[in-house]
Amino acid sequence: MDGHSLPDDDTLFIRAAQRAGLLTEEQIAEGRGLQQKMVDLGLKPKPISDILQERCYLIPEEADQLRETVEKVRHQFRIPGYKLLKRLGRGSMGTVYKARQLNLDRLVAIKVLASFLSENTAFVKRFLKEARVIGKLNHPNIVQGFDAGDFEGTYYFAMEYCSGPTLLALLERGGAIDQDRAIHIVLQVARALEHAFAQGLIHRDVKPDNIMIVQGGVAKLCDLGLAKDVSRRSGSTEKGATMGTPNYISPEQARGDAHVDIRSDLYSLGATLYHMVTGVPPFDGPNPTVIMVKHLNEPPMPPRVRRPEIDSRLQPIIIKMLAKNPADRYQTPSELVDQLDDLRTRRQAEASGDPPPPPQQVRPRVVRRRR
Repeated sequence: MDGHSLPDDDTLFIRAAQRAGLLTEEQIAEGRGLQQKMVDLGLKPKPISDILQERCYLIPEEADQLRETVEKVRHQFRIPGYKLLKRLGRGSMGTVYKARQLNLDRLVAIKVLASFLSENTAFVKRFLKEARVIGKLNHPNIVQGFDAGDFEGTYYFAMEYCSGPTLLALLERGGAIDQDRAIHIVLQVARALEHAFAQGLIHRDVKPDNIMIVQGGVAKLCDLGLAKDVSRRSGSTEKGATMGTPNYISPEQARGDAHVDIRSDLYSLGATLYHMVTGVPPFDGPNPTVIMVKHLNEPPMPPRVRRPEIDSRLQPIIIKMLAKNPADRYQTPSELVDQLDDLRTRRQAEASGDPPPPPQQVRPRVVRRRR
């Protein structure tokens, strides 16, 4: 190996296994194919090590030894201009590392594209283009993009490093979130979507795991503009391909519609808000297909049925966000921002004993389809 590029963990694992003579090309190709199928279903792919072990191509002792090798070898690699510090996590697109940008002496997060996606020329082209577009966004509730490029076949995207848990981690740790805090978080994310929408961008994978909660309770939307392209095999979305996490996916995404717009993000944000105030997603099931069918056909249980203490004025907002027909939802993030801001102001006034403010007018907006 060259000692400079930073392959993802799957690539390092495969290289180590090949050097040890433990895997055939056919077994590796099968594992890569299974990863791609998971991505096409909107699921986070398992590490190649887990897949190959489950297929009994590696015994547990062999897999564990190779994982240890990966941990040792990984620290020998770098991307010029950055010092790798530690691995933060793994997603559908690749591996995220904490790093230091040397010329500015600042901490960043670097997403290294998975090698099976790096082999897709059309995807790589869109990945780099979208990363540069995101780098031009400037909003306090959007994780800022800094740099994107490649070095000897390793494609990466450097972004703002956020120290704090994801919203999903908070939900898994403590269940339902206080509704005033939930309104505050969703209001921030809606403003982030509003800013991105003004630039012609949509997300397509709004979910608790893509929302960071940093110091001061500030919400940061992650993976804006990047997550939507994972299931693409060409420059445009294929009919029948789905994108989005099943618990939060919009009906139109579950159908595999070729064109979705900002209202899909608002549905996913509604599913996220539902989860926050009730403690559970609006739909669940034994597998992704069952969950997606429920998003398509079943009405969600009203939030107040699950938790009667939920504000009666919040419930219709959530139900509208979760409408099956996009035309029945809020048409833009601005409309949702107005509704949530009005409710938040009224709840604050009621808590302090002040008279309620006059009703706020919702700003109508025309929905634009993303080019």
